[in-house]
Amino acid sequence: MEKDSEIDERLERVEEIIEQLDADECSRDVGEDLYEEGHRLIAEVRDILSGDPGEVTELE
Repeated sequence: MEKDSEIDERLERVEEIIEQLDADECSRDVGEDLYEEGHRLIAEVRDILSGDPGEVTELE
């Protein structure tokens, strides 16, 4: 479950970044930094997900 919290934290930050970019209230430099941070976070999530096959649980 530790991986779940790592993924959740990163995805929450990505959502914050998207909201900031959508609000169009930041400078171009800040926007570029946020964009790069978002891409880095998504890459980290992909690495976490591909690292360990884990188990699949069926939800009812």
